[in-house]
Amino acid sequence: MSDEDELWPVIPSEAVEDALADPALPVELFSRVVALTVAIAENPWLESSRPAAQGDPWRTLPIPGGGGIVEYWIDAEHHQVVLTRIFPF
Repeated sequence: MSDEDELWPVIPSEAVEDALADPALPVELFSRVVALTVAIAENPWLESSRPAAQGDPWRTLPIPGGGGIVEYWIDAEHHQVVLTRIFPF
């Protein structure tokens, strides 16, 4: 098994694509979300994540450095993660 086999591809939902494409989104927040996406790809069960209101396999995770939270769904059957929403604040 290679290191690449251990990664969980992270697929953005349409809502996440729209949020990241919004010119009003601060560059710093965009960068933090991209870095967080890499961390999720390495381990979707990050220590700072927790089950979302929908229950497992949904998770929420604060954006490091502040600025909001992300919500995602772990699709273990297909070994991928769907980044469903970004809640900036």
